[in-house]
Amino acid sequence: MQRPETISGKTAGFTLIEMMCVLIIISLMTAVVILSLPRQKQVVELQSAFMAEQFEVASQNAIISGKAQAFGPWEDGYAFYEFINNEWTVLSDNEWPEDLGIKFYQDDLEVDLPDEDPVPVVVFEPMGLSTPFSLWLEGDEQTVVFIGKGDGKVSMETQL
Repeated sequence: MQRPETISGKTAGFTLIEMMCVLIIISLMTAVVILSLPRQKQVVELQSAFMAEQFEVASQNAIISGKAQAFGPWEDGYAFYEFINNEWTVLSDNEWPEDLGIKFYQDDLEVDLPDEDPVPVVVFEPMGLSTPFSLWLEGDEQTVVFIGKGDGKVSMETQL
């Protein structure tokens, strides 16, 4: 059996302090990597990005097609409509995510959302006008407010 090499009478190897220094360096590098990873988007961010796109599409489609478009929220979801043959036709309907609080205002008054059977409450006219409203999407750490001033455009504001 062969003995380990010695340096000035001591067995060759790593000291406890050297091992701890290496572990600290590895921990710091791991922390840098984890903190630089993109964070998971909140429910409010995902829903608001989708809603912003849908409002823009409704506004533009009304102008391009010459047919009124509309938005109608209810307690569990919302729908977008098109006015075809003298009646509102549902183009798409979606459910709100579970962790999302919804408030809808018209004329600065909160509107009680129906339990079901939504109706169009925000109309985007072919001439570029729309019904004034505000829609609040509230999550754990963030609130997004959609504001329609009646000019056919919907702006989005984020509040922390």
